[in-house]
Amino acid sequence: MKPEELSRSEYAYNKGKLLVVILIMFSIAAGAVFLGFHPPKDKNPYVIWFFSLLAAWFFGLLPLLLVPRLFSREPGMVISTEGVRLPIFPDQIVRWSAVRSFQRLQSKGSDFIVLHLDPAAAEALIRRGLAAKLPEWFVGSRLKVGIPLHMLRGRSNSIFNEFAEMAIEAFEAKWQALQEAGSIAEEEEDEVPEPGFDGARYPVFTYVLLAVLVAVYAGELAFGVEVSKAGSPSIRTLLVLGGTFRPSIVEGGEWWRLFTAPFMHGGIVHLASNCFCLWMAGMLFERLIGWRWFAAIFFASALGGSIASVWINDVHTVGVGASGGIVGLFAAVIAGSIRFRSTPVASSLQVGAIQILVPSLLPFLSAAKEGQTIDYAGHFGGAVTGAALSLLLLTLWPRERPTPRFGAAAIAFSAAFVLIATGSLWPITNMRQFYVNDPMTNYFGGRYEQAATGFAVLASQDPRTAPYYRLWRFMARTRGGDLNAPADLRAAAGEIDQAAWPYPIYRLFLHDLKPEELTAKAADSNQICEATFYVGEWYLFAGATQEARRRFEIALASCPTTFIEYDGARGELSKLDAK
Repeated sequence: MKPEELSRSEYAYNKGKLLVVILIMFSIAAGAVFLGFHPPKDKNPYVIWFFSLLAAWFFGLLPLLLVPRLFSREPGMVISTEGVRLPIFPDQIVRWSAVRSFQRLQSKGSDFIVLHLDPAAAEALIRRGLAAKLPEWFVGSRLKVGIPLHMLRGRSNSIFNEFAEMAIEAFEAKWQALQEAGSIAEEEEDEVPEPGFDGARYPVFTYVLLAVLVAVYAGELAFGVEVSKAGSPSIRTLLVLGGTFRPSIVEGGEWWRLFTAPFMHGGIVHLASNCFCLWMAGMLFERLIGWRWFAAIFFASALGGSIASVWINDVHTVGVGASGGIVGLFAAVIAGSIRFRSTPVASSLQVGAIQILVPSLLPFLSAAKEGQTIDYAGHFGGAVTGAALSLLLLTLWPRERPTPRFGAAAIAFSAAFVLIATGSLWPITNMRQFYVNDPMTNYFGGRYEQAATGFAVLASQDPRTAPYYRLWRFMARTRGGDLNAPADLRAAAGEIDQAAWPYPIYRLFLHDLKPEELTAKAADSNQICEATFYVGEWYLFAGATQEARRRFEIALASCPTTFIEYDGARGELSKLDAK
């Protein structure tokens, strides 16, 4: 009788659960393809197709690996005194002598036994079918074999207990035989040293970065150029304070935005979720590779995410957030786990990283409040950069060192990133100051008193444009509820040539002319466009919103883009659309 026949237990697959998993994965793959054919209107269809095909490939291949098990009559696991038989290695046995250690990983909805195998024995195991043609990173390393207890028939605890009893008996028998033979020797190991998880070693850089992100968000609220809503800065505030914006970067040369945007956030929920994920990344990864390379990977991934966001997203997208850097860290965690693949900590690294990384790269749920969207392009750029840098790091990491080499280079890169971001405060301050003092911005931002003051200053600087700026001052004071505005406008009308344009516009607002009479007094196309715009304002003051909208649309189409009336028509239409 063969040793494996002394004690043998077979466990079949729970084919009902297996079928549900296969159907769910096929549904996700089909949904990804459907999304590619019907992308959201406000999304780049090429980007949606890229992510859709990636998701369809991933979730389409996984069930193909499971389908043979659904129709197979072979058991899902056989345990005996000799070892374990598994469907992933057909007609082969994983002997107890090849198992260095095992552990049980449980989470909501899953329950696995993970076997850590001897490298020499693992090399002898052969996969067959589709699994043999796929890369090892997709189907799993042979050094670490997972057994899904939740997919087997029977109680998971009972199956694990029986498995553990046989494994322990086999280990004890092997140890006793070696003792009797007097040939106990240390096993040759071809592994890296145990990972340096030190409970007393805090992820200092992570905590410092969390404090910086919170401080920057407080600055967004304190120095915003528009009133925040529900604790969230406006899109215009994000743009002025350093968010990525392709026209500003490409045409305006404001490349520093690539370095400032990763420190900013669009709302309290955005900030809180990123801080939580960053804390998880720090607990997983900073304590393994040290703060120097952890910081460098974060900043490099953040830069990669900013570039991808600007390159892939719609041209008018304003991008902010540390998500690119954080997703890059989790991609680096998965790549970095290769170094520790024969140690138990590899599983915790991979499981923790995948839980964050996969949802961040699949654009099925892209809705956000008030027109904001999840920047999957930035996530993708950060993930690619983080994974690439981590793989490069592995080649530069001697097996005998607890942390990677070239820490000074990592510090230099991080310092350069921070210096550029800090130096960007100068152009940001100037831009904000200009924006705050701009009367047109204040006018359409509802700050009518500041707008009226600004228009008065502009009127005093150039006599040729003064009549128009006095009109805008009147409109700002009227909207602000200043009862003296009509009297001051009449006084201003007395200072200009009553036979020349734009005196008829003054008469319109002083109720000396009707709208159609003003249009009749316009002498050329420029004056007609101006008359059309100010008639729109007259109707807006009178509460005739639809008629005002029609006039603004005509002015926007007919006025030269250099005219203040063109900017005024665009601003009024934006406000009407917002309402």
